[in-house]
Formats: sequence, structure tokens, C-alpha cells
Amino acid sequence: MTSLSNWRRASGTSCSTSPRDTVRNMCLAPHILGMAFLAPQVDYYCVPPENGYTVTSYSFGLSGKNITSTDNCFYLTNSSGGGGFVKEGCTSWSYDNTTFTSTLTSQFDLVCSSEYLRATFSSIYMFGTFFGAPINGNLSDRLGRKTTLTVGTLIYFSLAIGSCWITVFYAILVVRFILGLLHPAILQSGYILALEVTEPKHRSVVGIMLSLPWAVGTMAWGGVAYLVREWHWLQLIITLPSFAMLPALWFLDESPRWLIVNGRFDRALRVLRKAARWNKTTLPSTEELTLLMRAIQKESTIAKEAARNGNCEALTCTQKISHCLRRLLILFRTPKLRLITVVLCFNFFMVAATFYGMSLNAINYSVDPFLYMVVGGLVEMPGYTLVAPIVGRLGRKWPNIVCFFISGTVIMALAFIPPGIYWLVMTLAMVGKMCISAAFQILYLYCMELFPTEVRLQGLGFTTMASRLGSMFSPFITDYLGPLYPSAPSLTFGIAAFLAGLSMLPLRETLGAKLPDTISDIETPRRHSCYRRENSCSDTEDELEMAKLRA
Repeated sequence: MTSLSNWRRASGTSCSTSPRDTVRNMCLAPHILGMAFLAPQVDYYCVPPENGYTVTSYSFGLSGKNITSTDNCFYLTNSSGGGGFVKEGCTSWSYDNTTFTSTLTSQFDLVCSSEYLRATFSSIYMFGTFFGAPINGNLSDRLGRKTTLTVGTLIYFSLAIGSCWITVFYAILVVRFILGLLHPAILQSGYILALEVTEPKHRSVVGIMLSLPWAVGTMAWGGVAYLVREWHWLQLIITLPSFAMLPALWFLDESPRWLIVNGRFDRALRVLRKAARWNKTTLPSTEELTLLMRAIQKESTIAKEAARNGNCEALTCTQKISHCLRRLLILFRTPKLRLITVVLCFNFFMVAATFYGMSLNAINYSVDPFLYMVVGGLVEMPGYTLVAPIVGRLGRKWPNIVCFFISGTVIMALAFIPPGIYWLVMTLAMVGKMCISAAFQILYLYCMELFPTEVRLQGLGFTTMASRLGSMFSPFITDYLGPLYPSAPSLTFGIAAFLAGLSMLPLRETLGAKLPDTISDIETPRRHSCYRRENSCSDTEDELEMAKLRA
């Protein structure tokens, strides 16, 4: 036991990977939220040909004032068959460059019948992460955390820079999809690597440190976009800093846990000795460490063999698909497990849709989009940092419900605020953003504690897929439905958050409860105090931190 304790202390590198992860997470945020400034909604006007006429209509408002409106998607031309006019679709537009000098919207005419492509620009990134998570998880286990992280980082940011000069919009969409595929390779592999080399007692701090750069990156995204209004240069400037961490990746060590599991004991020993020097601690003898590493590898091999036998690798393709579906349907086997699965999938879908929707909804609130982005990142910080002490004292269930209810209430209220009261709009929107950020954090912890061990990873994967679907859905609400019905995004996201809170009422509280190991444990739960001692729940903490792989 002493040897294992010393090995853990030595392998914990006192958060030495955190600066690298900080830079990486900061650089990812602008690409995920790119639509706000790369493909924003801008005012446009149809430019008819020489023989065309602008479509203008006149009406009277309730106050008797004359109201003039222009249809900027069509123009009129003289009918070739005699008198009258024929309505034709506009093919040329002029754009209001007051706020943005150049955007994807203006360069590729993403208006009228092509307006849905702006929302697609954002959604297709999340569509890529939907498929990228399982692919990159497998690559990380096979090739190593460092290799996957380094190669993924190099390809990701090279493609991001190369997209600045692409002249075909559909090619840009393809690049966005590939960036989404690579997103988990950077975020997930780096996150796992950081936690695998961090001493257990520091993992909560590291978890918060790895969440905060997202908020900092969001703030920086708003600030840089304010200074650079041309989309090519903006994309280039926010991507170039990421290359500053490439030299650091060269000196980054592979995860000693991955090296041990894969039988590379010599490399693992070198990494552990290096960590021991940094942490000023003493390692057990080489013989003891070798025995310990062999025991860890043997345990992992036995687990892999059991999983391989359960996966039935000799099955045909059709049988494998059927087998995977049966494994997925395990989450719906019993009434309580079915309730947990349905409620958490619903919650993850709603919280992701609301979180990303509120991040991109500045245009529908008629507020300064740059200030909205900066303040939105700022209010996420308390949403992340205050979660740990709150859930440690008050539990998981009710703090999550309260965050959902507050968020839903203030976001719905935005739909009924008269135009012109910008300070109130900004205040309520930021309160809603802070609460939904906190709810997102708590939900990951709650999810890990509700699912039993035998299906925990399957449950996390299934609910994460639901969150990806929610994030794909939100841009169409903000940028496609919002311009037609300005109150629709606020009502949609507010109701979504409120319903998410209501749906959690049937779930049990997990504070102070023993983690369920089997499905039968959640049918007959037993109370057990495991959160009161510092080290009694290190496994729970490890699983929680590994679960917080947001995209």
C-alpha cells in the first residue's frame, strides 16, 4: 500500500500539464462559437438588375402611421407577355458593413433561401464531434494520449488556418465537419492525460482549471472580434496562438498509466522518475515498481479479455450491430434505470441547446454582440467555480433543479421586455447564462453518480450524444427562427430549461450515497457515507473528472 501511495504521489505532476491545457481550451472556444462573428446575421438589401424594381409595400400601423417594408429576397421585372410585373428571386445584395467589415454571410450571400447555411456552419461542427468522440476515444487508447493529442492539434489548427483562404462555402463546411471530428482528439485526449498524471488530491482543482479556460477563451473571442472585423483575419488571428503550444507538446510526456497498461515499463519508469524529481518525492525500488506495474497490466488485460469476449469479435457485421444495439438497450432494462436514462438524456439535450443557444443569441436581443460575448464568458466563471462547494453541502439534485428554474425563468422573461431596455436584457441574459453553465457542470457529476458502474460509460456516452444533438439544434433556433419571431429563442430556451428542472424531480439524491455497482443496486439503493472522508471516494472523483469532457 505504501508503494502504491508513493507511486501515486510521484505520478502526480502537480498539474504540470495545466498551462498547456489552458492554452488549448482557450483556442477551441472561438471555433465552437465561430458563427457569432464569422457568419453573423447582417442587414442586407437586394440589388436588382437595371430592368428590375425593388419590392416595396406600404401599410398602416395601429397608430395610423404609414409603415414601409422592403422584400430584400425578390425584385420585380416587366412581364414579357404584356403589362404587369413578374417577381424574380434576387441574386445580388449589398450589405450593411457598419458592425462587420467582411463576413462569411456577405462573401457567400448566406441570406434569403441560403440563410439556413449560417446555422449549418455552426451545427456541422457539433455534428462532427458526434462522430469524433468514439473514434478519437479508440485512437487515444490504441496510439496513446500524447500521440493523439499532438497529431490532432497539428491537423486541427492547420485546417483552421487553411480555411481562411477557401473560396467555396461548401468546402468550408467540410472543413468545419473535420474540425468537429478532431475536437475530441484535442479536448478529450488532453483532458484524460492531464488527469492521469495529476495526484488524486489535486484533481478537483485541475478539473476547475480545465473548465475556466473555456470561459476565458469566450471572453477573448469577443474582445478580438471587436478589434478585427474582417473574417479572414479574425480566423487567422484567433488560430495562430495555438501553434505556440506545439513545442510544448514535443516535451510532453506520455501518460504513465497508458504506458503501464500497454506494457511499456521502461518508458513509464522514466516518466515516473522525472515526475518524482519535480515533486521532490521518493519512488519505491525499481523491482517494486516493476511488480506493481505488472500487476496493473495484468488486471487491465483481464478486463480487456472479458470485454473482448463480451463483444464477440467473431460476429458478422450485422450481428455486431445487433450486439451493440442490445448493449445500448441495457440502459432501458429496468424501470429505475430507464427513468434515469430518459431523464438524463432529456436534460443533456436541453442544457446543451440552452447553453449554446444563449451563447449565440446576442443578435435577437439587439445588444452589442462583442460585449455580450465577453460578459457571457465572464459570468461562466462563477458558474464553474461555485459548483463544488454548493454540491458538496446541498447535494446534486436540488442545486441543479434550482439552477434550471432560475435560468428558465429569467430567459423566458426576456421575451416580454419592451424594446430599448438593453441593460435589463443584458442582466437577465447573463443571469440565465451563469445558471445554465452551473447546471451543465452539476449534471455531469449527477450523471456519473446515478448510473451504476456496469453501465456508467455507456450511460455517459448515450447522454453525451444527446447533448451533441442539442448543440446542433440551437443555432437553427437563434439564427433561423429568431429573425422571423424574435421572442421564439427566449421562449424556447426558457421553457427547455424549466422542463429540464421539472424532469429531475423523480430522481434520487446522490450526496452521501454509495455509488451503485450493478443495475440491481439502483433498484434497492443503500445509503452509505462515502463523501465524508478525504480519500474514501477517490475512485468517484477520478470517474467524475474523466467524465467532464465537454465539447
